[in-house]
Amino acid sequence: MVVAVVLGAAAPGMPPAGATGPAPGGRSVGWDTFRHLDRLPYLDSGAETREFSSFDRSGGDFDPLTGNNNGSGGCLGPGGAGCMIAQDDGAGEIESVWFTRDGGVVSAMGNLRVELDGRTVVDAPLQSIVDGRLGAPFVFPLVANGNQSSGGVYIKVPMPYRRSMRISVASNLEYYHVVYRHFPDADGITAFDPAGRADDVIATMRSAGARDPKPEAPDTRHDRRTVNLPPGAEIPIAAASGSGSIAALRLRIAPAARNGLRLGIAFDGRVLVDAPVDEFFGAGYAAPPVRALMFATDPALGGWLSSWWPMPYARNVTAWLANGSPGPVNGIDTDVATVADPAWAPALAGGLAGYFTAYSHTGLTAPGQDWTFADQPGHGKFVGVSETMRGVTVPSAFSPDAPLFLEGAERVYADGAGSPRLYGTGTEDFFEGGWYFKAHVDKYPGSPPDHYPVGGVAFSDPLTGMPAAGGTGSGCPSYCLDAYRLMLTDAVDYRSGMRFGIEHGKRNLMPADYGSTAFLYTSALPAAAPGDRIDLADRNSRAAHAYSDPGAVRYPLVSQYEGTADTVPVPGTVRATSAPITFRTAIPPGNTGVVLERTGDQDRGYQSARVLVDGTPIGTWLQPRRNTIHRWLDDTYVLPAAATANKRVLTITLEPTPGSPPWTASRYRVAPLLGP
Repeated sequence: MVVAVVLGAAAPGMPPAGATGPAPGGRSVGWDTFRHLDRLPYLDSGAETREFSSFDRSGGDFDPLTGNNNGSGGCLGPGGAGCMIAQDDGAGEIESVWFTRDGGVVSAMGNLRVELDGRTVVDAPLQSIVDGRLGAPFVFPLVANGNQSSGGVYIKVPMPYRRSMRISVASNLEYYHVVYRHFPDADGITAFDPAGRADDVIATMRSAGARDPKPEAPDTRHDRRTVNLPPGAEIPIAAASGSGSIAALRLRIAPAARNGLRLGIAFDGRVLVDAPVDEFFGAGYAAPPVRALMFATDPALGGWLSSWWPMPYARNVTAWLANGSPGPVNGIDTDVATVADPAWAPALAGGLAGYFTAYSHTGLTAPGQDWTFADQPGHGKFVGVSETMRGVTVPSAFSPDAPLFLEGAERVYADGAGSPRLYGTGTEDFFEGGWYFKAHVDKYPGSPPDHYPVGGVAFSDPLTGMPAAGGTGSGCPSYCLDAYRLMLTDAVDYRSGMRFGIEHGKRNLMPADYGSTAFLYTSALPAAAPGDRIDLADRNSRAAHAYSDPGAVRYPLVSQYEGTADTVPVPGTVRATSAPITFRTAIPPGNTGVVLERTGDQDRGYQSARVLVDGTPIGTWLQPRRNTIHRWLDDTYVLPAAATANKRVLTITLEPTPGSPPWTASRYRVAPLLGP
């Protein structure tokens, strides 16, 4: 039986009652993100993209021939439908929910329950949800089963909430991740209404790869050319001046002639795009059809490579093609569409918006080091990546021909924190497939017999895809593939810097030849200023901040952080208490909010404290995560501008929630926000 709890009604294809358009600044929530992709360059300094997942809390062993144990993370705790997998207090939005087990068949997990603001908005068998049986908006491609996403299942319906979020499954949890955004306040947020069908968004998704998903812009100017590229040449394909944006960029090149070609774009005199042509459009290894929301590849004779990323500039833009191949490439048709818009100049100058940036590199992986998708200073957000992977299959404990380099998980660090903001479970899991993209398609009624083609089952969905894979030949040593993931609602925001990497094999033990092009919006202006620090092991620091935690237990801790440094012991002193904690901190009065970062001990999960600023309750700081092996954790709480603006000194009070474990801390950092 399928049960879905419906809370309200809305006209088909229309926003739910009370929904608003995009905020003047960077925050877009709910369906507005997909309805206004032209606003993607706007930044939001208060938002944080976070993840719960089943990553192995031990970090895994050092045997390269065994699979990772990233399905061992288990439940956060009991609750809901049975096993709690994600929980948040405050305002936010669920962005991407992914699971796999049993080759992509998730019927053993029973019901998925989603509770927002204390109301159950979804309670139905997970398999039925990802099969699309609940109806719009829970239909393909906003949900996908193990056939449609090649071994994994996902839910991409954005679900905003104003006060709280809980997600749970009934039983048999294995591999999963939940990506969500947390906001410092609920301004402009209307809670998700499952009765809002969002037919217009579904139609946009279903036409992915065939047309520009952004709203039509008036007065679009097309610069169309046909160019010939001698070996080593660099030929311009477009130029524009004034304040505006590139709305679309299209190339028509025979697939056999693309190898060695690069696309370059300079915005306001800065080269921010220098990428292999194929990879920029989602197809680095072969020449498959790609039907993503923001780019597409049509391999047919006369087909186009299309990009629809909005690319703003304040003064001018130039684009060119470069030929790094040994022979000429002639008869390339180009079409670059620009739209004049005076709003982009002040937005870019003030850090309200970021410049489109494509970070590309290729080469052999380094033992013991994550492959870097992007390592960026300043303020910005990561909105996607196209990756090309070439490696070998080897006999393993569970397969005679395993591409073990796919056992590597993504780790994302932001704003100087020692803990990863996102920590995934595997490479194909990050791209939201599963089992090396080899789905057990026979387990779905009406599907062909079970098959394990070399390289897995290709798919190209609007936001994720593995459009091509294969064995030897075409420069492939054994096992090669393309994959992409667009992170639009789940863009990873950062305030002062971000490092986004992915392992190549468990613990980076498997060599491979990788290439990647990451897509970002970047600003050189940081959105947070260096601020105060309260070192709880230092008596003078406590005294200078009028720090008080009566009855606290003090103990030494030598442990590690999760992630890339999980073999490095870090000594420190922790204070734990169930009594109120108070301290004072200085801030600049021109702030737009304040980020509190705590370094604590996550030996016990569900630490929770009510946050007060100058005696006024702001919300609850909840941290459900637990790791008894790598115990250090840096987590954050963002104070909204309404509680901090025009103040020079704040008195912070943290009142541990009755019944929760003692609140732990070794230090606090205070970072005033400067941006929108």
